[in-house]
Amino acid sequence: MSELLPLFDRLLTLGRHFQQIHRPQEALHYLGRLAAFPQVPAALAEESQARLGEIQLGRKRYRRARKHLAIALLYRPESARYHYLLGSALAKGRHAEPERALEHYRKAVELDTEQPRWLAEFGLLCVQQGETDEGLGALMQAVQQAPNDPDVVGRLVKALCLAGRRAEAKDVLRAARFRNPRDGRFRLLWQVFMFKQLHRKQTGERRAQQRSWMSDEGPALLPFRLPTTEPQSEGPLRREDEPEALPGPHLHRPQRRPDWKHG
Repeated sequence: MSELLPLFDRLLTLGRHFQQIHRPQEALHYLGRLAAFPQVPAALAEESQARLGEIQLGRKRYRRARKHLAIALLYRPESARYHYLLGSALAKGRHAEPERALEHYRKAVELDTEQPRWLAEFGLLCVQQGETDEGLGALMQAVQQAPNDPDVVGRLVKALCLAGRRAEAKDVLRAARFRNPRDGRFRLLWQVFMFKQLHRKQTGERRAQQRSWMSDEGPALLPFRLPTTEPQSEGPLRREDEPEALPGPHLHRPQRRPDWKHG
């Protein structure tokens, strides 16, 4: 076992290095080799599984990420970060499990209350799952902790719109723009919000118009008016000006006369 410790340390060091310089394929190679050994020390095994899960989460391989993060949690069940990462993996992808994701998000924010982005993700998922009061409470707490974070503010605005409280969402965005007048990210949030509200209004008007056309009262008649009978002309048209003689023909001018002098 002691003979393999330098190899384990080397593999973990290489995995850390390639993850830090954003080369996930090489990091997966070395960390995967480390995780394949049956007798890896607990501390090294925990870190390798956590890093593997984080890399797979960044690559949107959510099912693989869940597997590695669940193993990491076995080594340290009270890790707020591991619960948050596993909740993120469970909340995304085609095989998402939002109920399980909420459990891990809730555990993460209980263990570490000073993480506004965790609170924001947890709150938005709560609202999406119908737990509106708990979700909005978590989101407002997140905005209090990070009032100048556009990601946190954007999630609160989205949750308020999902809850049908668009006037409050508009007030939140207006206050955020007032606090950050030079930040283009908040200006973009405002423009996207106003565009969606205008699109929603126009879509509602169009659907209401279509419903009125398809009502039982019959098709709607457009207010077109056809002209009445055309006015009859009173006899042939006559000219009011006096007749004039046509101008005479142009006389042919000779090209040369005998008495002309040419230079």
